Amino acid sequence: MRRMQRTEAMCPGSLYLLRRRCGKAQCRCLQGELHATWVLTRSEAGLVRLYRVPETERAAVRRLTDAYREWQRARAALVKSMSELLGELDALAEGRLQPWPASKAGKPAADKEATDGPARH
Repeated sequence: MRRMQRTEAMCPGSLYLLRRRCGKAQCRCLQGELHATWVLTRSEAGLVRLYRVPETERAAVRRLTDAYREWQRARAALVKSMSELLGELDALAEGRLQPWPASKAGKPAADKEATDGPARH
């Protein structure tokens, strides 16, 4: 939980080196020397977006995305532990449940309602 309480800035997405061909007829990329560009990629409204990251900002963007990834891991660990805790609480509640109305002469409570008919007011 303490990892999630930090105040440092963060940015969703992944920073990576994108290599691709430009498509020009006489370009070196046709011979295998692909063009390289550092990009930040992330999903926005269901679409994958790429943002070019200048060399001067690359280190800062790396720190921001790393901080976001660490926050996501801490959140996932918290969700997992809360899920386990809720499972334990549900098991405790299950042990305390008592059927009502109590059954008579070995008949389950559900059968009693079926034989007695609907409740009358």
